[in-house]
Amino acid sequence: MHLGLQAAVAGRFSIVREIGRGGMGVVYLAHDVLLERPVAIKLLAPELSARADMRRRFLREARVAAQCFHPNIVPIHSVEEAGDLAFFVMSYVRGQTLAERIRQDGPLPQDVVRRIGREIGWALAYAHDRGVVHRDVKPENILLEDGTDRALIADFGIALHDDPTRTPSSGEVAGTARFMAPEQALGEAVDGRADLYALGVTLHVAATGQYPRSGTARVPTALAETIERCLALRPDDRFANAAAFVEALEPPTVDRTVSPALLRVRDRADSAIALWAWAQVFGVTTRIIMLGETSSFGLGIVNSVGVGVSIITFVAAVGRGAEAITAARRSLREGTAANDIAATLAGSTAADSPTASPSWESRVQGVVVAASGALLGYAQGALSSMQFAEPLTDMIQVASLVLPPLLIGRGLAAALRQSALSRWAQQRVRVPLAKSLTRVLGGRPSPASPALPLPASAHTEIRLEHAADALFAALPESVRASVHELPAAVARFTREAEAMRADDASLAAQERAARMRHDDGAADDTLQRLGSERRDVQARLATAITALENIRMDLLRLAVPDTQSGLSSAFDVVRDLQHRADAVADVRALLRSRRPEHTPT
Repeated sequence: MHLGLQAAVAGRFSIVREIGRGGMGVVYLAHDVLLERPVAIKLLAPELSARADMRRRFLREARVAAQCFHPNIVPIHSVEEAGDLAFFVMSYVRGQTLAERIRQDGPLPQDVVRRIGREIGWALAYAHDRGVVHRDVKPENILLEDGTDRALIADFGIALHDDPTRTPSSGEVAGTARFMAPEQALGEAVDGRADLYALGVTLHVAATGQYPRSGTARVPTALAETIERCLALRPDDRFANAAAFVEALEPPTVDRTVSPALLRVRDRADSAIALWAWAQVFGVTTRIIMLGETSSFGLGIVNSVGVGVSIITFVAAVGRGAEAITAARRSLREGTAANDIAATLAGSTAADSPTASPSWESRVQGVVVAASGALLGYAQGALSSMQFAEPLTDMIQVASLVLPPLLIGRGLAAALRQSALSRWAQQRVRVPLAKSLTRVLGGRPSPASPALPLPASAHTEIRLEHAADALFAALPESVRASVHELPAAVARFTREAEAMRADDASLAAQERAARMRHDDGAADDTLQRLGSERRDVQARLATAITALENIRMDLLRLAVPDTQSGLSSAFDVVRDLQHRADAVADVRALLRSRRPEHTPT
């Protein structure tokens, strides 16, 4: 134990033991006396702390890194100095480093390597957007959390905040030799592409157990191209940024872990919603077929069969809905959180989809398929009256009755998937109904109820919304009443962020399509326009995420008010939160008005 450090933090932290040591300093496990939680304290090495330039740099860059709030970055709580000591306090992550996992298990499966790459890529993209370059990405600095196996990047202690006017001092090299990009090893100026090189080395080691170019081990084919591009010797030959790396690695997949109780509710609720949709499709198709039917006898048969199928499907939907309600009541009695039950009853949302928002071409194809089904249904009467060979006649009659509802249902599903209309129906109809039904069943938000686990691939806005809802539910009833509109405001703001992320994915798809169609430079204007639109959308997405982060931090302040300031401080926070909630609607309207309309390329 470092006695000088313990003396400096006495009364606030109690140092337990040393847990790590590197070139920049030592990391200690400590206990937060007031908040009763473990933390990690990184102390700058004494020989470096004695150098005024290194001390200033350590403190400056630690403060910059402390501004990074991301689910895959170990958060820094405070940056301090006391006498000859310089240190910062960060969250303690229970688990093991990626280096320890590789030593324990050997080369990791492809899907695990891919997931780690995605999560660290997200963290680096977030940091790079704020001008922070890590400069020491390696397995020892990647933590794998117990229970969730979430990957977090740590040790921004030698991170560099981008400054176009700053160049490294002669011979100034920071990082770990085998993971350094060539320009970093030469002491030249670096940017985020140096971190991508180090991440490429890290993923190569994770996938093969060997360093690149040091043996015969081959990277699995599915990862080889992406990792090799990260390892390009020239920065310009690597990915332009970490977001491009994540996109190339592969689209994220949903890996939501659901409790058995919620699984029962979800299956029944989703099937009830699907049956209800098909009941409407059968009803509409019956009307269309009747419009084209020329025979009064056939008209009666179509009407009887169509109405009968619609009623049967509707009754089945009601039955599955009743089963979902029964399962929801049982889950509530077993202690499942009311918010989780409501979200499950509302059914799947666009946020749960593992793919980007469909392109306009996909939507047009869906409309065409639905229209084809409608035309076939309308023509059924004429087709049945034509004279064909006996077997062919039967086949045509069956096809003209069976295919229309299938084509209409599938086509509308493709056209409306993740559309503005489907999001409106989800947020304005299904979610409010599910919340009301949960309240009728006796569900109340409870901080003691288990939270619905989030997938490792959940977007930042979903994680922030989840955290804000949990913090709000843990507040005293009187405080919640003072800011009762905040959860709805957070939800609306999160949906705006999701919409902007979908816009960005759609623009990215248009960029890729433009490049594939025009490889001779003829599409420069189109690509520049799409690039400008993407930068605008990404900037507004970053603004929305920052606002959600601020709301979460305010809720944290409210949940654990300063003990010395008493109730007056707590109610100051309440008033501040109320003002923020009132402002969300204005900001949301401004973002919506500025959202660029997609122009097909």
